[in-house]
Amino acid sequence: MPNKVVIPGKVEKDKKSNKKFKIKKNKDTEVDVDIEIVDEGTYELEKLSVDDLPAAMPDSTPITWLNNFAIKKGGNYINQPYKVKIAGLGNGKIVIVDNNSNGRPYYFTGDVVDDTIELSDGDPGIGKT
Repeated sequence: MPNKVVIPGKVEKDKKSNKKFKIKKNKDTEVDVDIEIVDEGTYELEKLSVDDLPAAMPDSTPITWLNNFAIKKGGNYINQPYKVKIAGLGNGKIVIVDNNSNGRPYYFTGDVVDDTIELSDGDPGIGKT
């Protein structure tokens, strides 16, 4: 993965739950993302820039990056379930790039329920084609 550029002031923690967060968009092409972490704990979230993410899939299909963020626990990226809700996510093909893919984008093949997907890698970029 390329160097990560943190965008400050874009993470809102839910006042009632230490497991819910909103990652605000930074560019007009991005969207706000709601995060709900399944397990209890103390988490640090960061909004990351989408600028250094791949522009296209290996088959040259262009990617529109919706958001990029990091979830850490104890200073390390998590590797545990969490839910990501993005309005309109059920339309089009969802693209993920994370540490598990060594920086290569791939199509998300899991279920999309009410514009929500479940991920486990704590450093995803999420986009659509």
